[in-house]
Amino acid sequence: MKNKTMQHGCNPGDIVRNKNSESGELGIFIGLRTFRATPNEDQRQDYTCAEVMWFDRNAPNGDRISTIQTNLIETVLDESR
Repeated sequence: MKNKTMQHGCNPGDIVRNKNSESGELGIFIGLRTFRATPNEDQRQDYTCAEVMWFDRNAPNGDRISTIQTNLIETVLDESR
């Protein structure tokens, strides 16, 4: 899969914050994942979300990497760049 830049400027390897987390949960942005709608689903469209490896938790299935809506993460700026 080719690396993509998200609309808000997030690149693979960037540290991101979960905007929906009260504790400011942090993780590493891995990339984008698209779930394709099947042809027999009338109103459904493809859905693209972010994959993030969270520092302090696992996904419900035990994996370190989980998906999240792209509008619910933001890049943590690194001022040394």
